[in-house]
Amino acid sequence: MDFSPPIQIPPPLQPYISRVWYAEGAAENAFPIFADGRTGLIFQQSGMILGNTQKVLSQSFVFGQTLDPIILHTNPNCRVLGLIFHPHVLPSIFRLHAKELTDECVDISLLPAVPRVSLNEQLWNTVSPQRQFEILFSYLEKMITPVDPGMEYATNLILTAKGKTSLKDLHYHLNLTERTFERRFEQYVGISARLFSNIAQFQSAISMLDRGQFSKLSDIAYANGYADQSHFIRWFKKFTGVTPLEHCRNHSILKTDIV
Repeated sequence: MDFSPPIQIPPPLQPYISRVWYAEGAAENAFPIFADGRTGLIFQQSGMILGNTQKVLSQSFVFGQTLDPIILHTNPNCRVLGLIFHPHVLPSIFRLHAKELTDECVDISLLPAVPRVSLNEQLWNTVSPQRQFEILFSYLEKMITPVDPGMEYATNLILTAKGKTSLKDLHYHLNLTERTFERRFEQYVGISARLFSNIAQFQSAISMLDRGQFSKLSDIAYANGYADQSHFIRWFKKFTGVTPLEHCRNHSILKTDIV
């Protein structure tokens, strides 16, 4: 699988797209997806299937915040292109309340703000991933409106602090009441600021786990602000469906002294 095409995000889209990826392979593959605070758009030529539901996903679809762990299955000879958006930009592209897409994958043609152009036809009419990304970039540049600077600041701060930031300080800095802040955060991000912080905390923890940067689980728990090891395990299982030890076994991350 190739995940590193030499694709440059155009400057006008850099406030909206955090990264791109591309995958192509001859065999069937399964991609576990855990909550990471991001949303995005995918074009696929493989008949991608969502988890164990046997639901075949659309060729071009937008996905919102992912809370429940899922597995995407691709057929042989797949080609998949992905755009990963910054957490706060869905309303600035598609003119919708972000919560409408939380834990959802929606055919892009069904979204109300989408121009009446045949995006899939344009993408299918070229075999070049570079050209396909150019088509997607051109498409999005016609749709974007300015991002909300307050929500951009809030999400960036929470991610940078790995979830360990004071939401009260955020309310104060943005000169918003708690209720107004939470309503706007949910509108632009799709989930509450507290849950988004939990996801940022989890992502920091699973990164340490996957890199083997620990001697015991309590090292990860305390480094990432969890009250104790049990607290860490509960949140880890919520976002992955398995315990940290099961995750390590599934991914061959072996620690003989892990407890």
